[in-house]
Amino acid sequence: MKKIKHIILAIIILINGLILSGLLLVLIQINKDSENIIDKNIVEKNIPQVVSEMEETKTEEKERPSKEMVLSMRSIVTQGMSEEEIARITENIKVANHVMEEGYLYERLFERLEDPENLYWNYVDYKGEIQIGWTLTDVHYDRSSGLTYKEFEEKYGTPIMTYNRFDANNFIELMMEMRDSLKSELLKSDFDNLISYMQLAKDTHDVNYMIEIYRILHDMDYFLFRYGIEDVGRYVDDVSTISKYYGVLDVYK
Repeated sequence: MKKIKHIILAIIILINGLILSGLLLVLIQINKDSENIIDKNIVEKNIPQVVSEMEETKTEEKERPSKEMVLSMRSIVTQGMSEEEIARITENIKVANHVMEEGYLYERLFERLEDPENLYWNYVDYKGEIQIGWTLTDVHYDRSSGLTYKEFEEKYGTPIMTYNRFDANNFIELMMEMRDSLKSELLKSDFDNLISYMQLAKDTHDVNYMIEIYRILHDMDYFLFRYGIEDVGRYVDDVSTISKYYGVLDVYK
């Protein structure tokens, strides 16, 4: 399923053509030294404070912006952009949010990433053929072996491999491209936050940065570039996810 998702993501990005110099995002040659990709001033001087996933339950749910507020803010932040440019940025944020939402809801993404050494971090760190886990075939975990489950997997398991077309460097490149396409300065700090968080996630393997990336994409998708309660709600039975508002966008502060 992961491989299919990343292929779909690559196809959508191809269709939208949202890549620097007209090249496909999934095929561009990214400098492996991430310091050459990201403006150090963004990372060092504009690092937002991360709120852990556990702390979310301790805070009151923030009041959602009304449809009128969303439409008004969307008009302001997209001022000066063509309809085609708005459509492209809307689609890319929608796809990015959908991929992370699927991982969060159905694949225990954040639970896995709580372990800095979990192989799911390879999705962030590397592009190409990556290992994302182990499978035990014809053998069952034996506590009497004296090995932890992780050690047992590594000794007797078979690597689960997949092809990753979209790593942290690709994400940073895409966010920078979309940020620079904006004519209004109001939303640029939110894209700077996405860039900072992804760089920090790659550097530290701290799941809280990935959680914050998801929250920003979620609010951008459902409460800025779209009004999820109506645009998506009509197609789903359970609107609890799309109606959730994290209140993390600087543009509304």
